[in-house]
This record gives sequence, structure tokens and C-alpha cells, in this order.
Amino acid sequence: MGGFIAFLLSRATGLDVFVLVQAGYLLLGLAGLGIVFAGARRDLAGDPRRGRYLLLFLAALPLGLAGARIIPIVQDALLAGRLTFGIVASGGLVFYGGALALLGALRLGCRALGLSPWPLLDAVCRYAPLGHAFGRLGCFFGGCCFGAVTDSPLGIRFPAGSPAYLQHKLAGLLPPNAVASLPVHPSQLYEALGDLALFGLLQYAGNRRDRGLPPGRMTTLYLAGYAVLRFVLEFWRGDTIRGVYYGISTSQYVALAILAGVLVVLLRRRAQAQ
Repeated sequence: MGGFIAFLLSRATGLDVFVLVQAGYLLLGLAGLGIVFAGARRDLAGDPRRGRYLLLFLAALPLGLAGARIIPIVQDALLAGRLTFGIVASGGLVFYGGALALLGALRLGCRALGLSPWPLLDAVCRYAPLGHAFGRLGCFFGGCCFGAVTDSPLGIRFPAGSPAYLQHKLAGLLPPNAVASLPVHPSQLYEALGDLALFGLLQYAGNRRDRGLPPGRMTTLYLAGYAVLRFVLEFWRGDTIRGVYYGISTSQYVALAILAGVLVVLLRRRAQAQ
């Protein structure tokens, strides 16, 4: 769908289709980051440390980007049997790696500056699902992170040259004259809707006036909520590049590890409270 829109825009403007697709992906991703930044800035209003928190957020973004490359680099190196400059310099991004790297960098940065990390982490995590929803729209526009083949009425076809088309072509699933992929689940839109639902739940939890959330609880809710969402939605994904091992994907393993970590933290807090 994103490729078709880009094709129409290309015919109207004379610009290259690939440039338009990548521009749409980039702009929606940047819009998502802007939303998270604006939301965190709003929640930190009145905090005298807000300026330092926001500068730390901006400074940590390159580390988040680097973290988003870690999983693809490891996967490609394992497939190739060696690590090369080409593997490091090219390839895709994985949200989970970027998000965890960013949150870890924020926590370490706050500790280095003598700041409590929870006001910043809670503010970022509160708006992360909304920003991520925009990012998933960018994925839909670019055609990456596509879903499994389906005969459902919800199935969509991506045009020739898209990641779904190339995967299906390589697997011999398409006739020689095919101009689009097989119908696939719009998994990017599923996750965007799931992110919006998670955002709504976090807003409800954060806005309850009868009892406020203790420091760190918003971060915990986000990590657990997104882990459940991602684990379930991965069953509708069809892009093999994300890595599937023993029936579940890399992101599902990460989600299970995060849920286990959240459970350990909650049990430890409960034991301390007693």
C-alpha cells in the first residue's frame, strides 16, 4: 500500500519511488520520536531538572539507533559465519534493540549525572507507544515488517520490489509476471492499533487521581504491556529476516526475557514491602 501511494506520488512529482518510500518511512519515524520528546517534556513540566533530562534524551538517541542495529548484525553474522564491515554498515533496524538501548542509556546517564532516572524513564515510557504507532505506520509505508500470507479479507498486497514481494519471489511463490506480493496480514497496522491501545491504558493508569503511580511503575507497565503485545503479534508476522528459531522469533525471545525480568522486579519489591 505504501509503495502504491509512493508510485502515485512519483508519477505526480517526477521523484523516484524509492526516495519517496524512504522519505515517508523516515518522516513518520521522526514524528514518533518527536511525539515521545514532546510528551516527556510535558510530563516533566515544573521539574527543575527538566532541561538536563531532555538534553540527556537527545544525547542518548544515537545509542538507541546503535542498539537497533545489534540484533540484525548478530543474525547476519551468524548466517554468514563471520562478521564483516558490510554486515555492520548495512541492514535493518529492530525496535526492541533500540528501545532497550535507549532506556538503558537514559538510566546510566541519569546515574552519572546524579539524577533519579525514574521521572525521565516514566515520562518516556508513557508516550513510547504513541510514538511507536507512528513508527509502525512508517513500516507500513515502507513495506517492511510485513505479515504472514493470508486469505483473510484484511490481506493486502505489496508492489513489486517491496520486501514482501522479494521474499515471496525468492521462495518461488509468485508467477514470473507477478506485479505484487501474495496477500499478507497488515501486521504493521495491527501493531499500530495495539500501541494505541497500550498508550490509552498507560494514560488511564497515569491519570488516576485516587492513587498515583510510584516511581518506576509506568516503566514497568510499559515494558510488560509491550512485551505481551509484541509476543502475540509476532504470530501474524511473515518476514523471515527477523529470525525465527525453534518456532518463535527473536523478538518473542526478547519479550519473554523482559516479562521474566519484570516478574523478578515485582517479586523483589513485594518481598521488600513485607
